[in-house]
Amino acid sequence: MNARLKRMAVMLAVPVALGALLGVAGRHYFPESIAAQAARQDAIAPPVHLSALNVTLPPGQSTFPPGPGVDIANSNCVMCHSTGMVLRQPPLTTGEWKVEINKMRSAFGAPITPDQIDALAHYLNTVNGRKPQTGPSGVDNQAS
Repeated sequence: MNARLKRMAVMLAVPVALGALLGVAGRHYFPESIAAQAARQDAIAPPVHLSALNVTLPPGQSTFPPGPGVDIANSNCVMCHSTGMVLRQPPLTTGEWKVEINKMRSAFGAPITPDQIDALAHYLNTVNGRKPQTGPSGVDNQAS
């Protein structure tokens, strides 16, 4: 056999043999197929059947204390919070309440319009607020 043909045979045979060896030895280390995983899991535990439930929560009877802006708080805040939860928060300045209201709008989708933010912040500061300090606030140092 010609030396060039021998080299070509070796060049082709080495990757094929190496691939076959890794395929046989590596099957133990490769992840299972999806079908094999499903079969193994079915043998371990019975299937779980989920169904939807209809839960009716009792309506809340609590409203915020009267004051300018109470209608905004009663129509928007009690969707997610009880009035007691809001009123038990640490006292915040008007600026800190604005930061909290904007967080509720941007992160949680509260339906408070931009023109309601100032009125709601002033109302919440009136019912549960503190006067601004000269030092940094304990909340987030964004008081205005």
